[in-house]
Amino acid sequence: MGRDWFMLSLIVIFSFSTSGCISEKEEYHYSIDDPEVGTNSDGTSDILFTITLEDNGGIDMDFSELVIIIKQDSVSHNCATTGTTGNCTVVQTSGADESQWEIGEILSITENGVDICSQHCIITLTVSGPEDVEIVGPTILNTT
Repeated sequence: MGRDWFMLSLIVIFSFSTSGCISEKEEYHYSIDDPEVGTNSDGTSDILFTITLEDNGGIDMDFSELVIIIKQDSVSHNCATTGTTGNCTVVQTSGADESQWEIGEILSITENGVDICSQHCIITLTVSGPEDVEIVGPTILNTT
């Protein structure tokens, strides 16, 4: 009986000491595209780029946890995923579930009342999501 308790104690101690070490971080992979070459204008509602959640072993992401920040000419813009606040917005153009950014779904990042990019410009972007996940994809877009 003493040996059984000893083995059980070892298993419990090992379980607690490796908690979180064995499982892998969830990963989300995305790609970006400048879908409409030559359409950047002096207007304030241009589509800056599109972003697609790729199927690289990941899962759909809760749309409310998606954060996209773009930077152009040293000015940062937080793109709103809900409502019409922010200098840019994230628009779901496809997908079946409005609460999820689904694998294969294309999102449009658009200006929202501010001329972020009039013609050719370089946009730096940061994409983040749920806590403790890794977001993988390009961080610079050269738009035309």
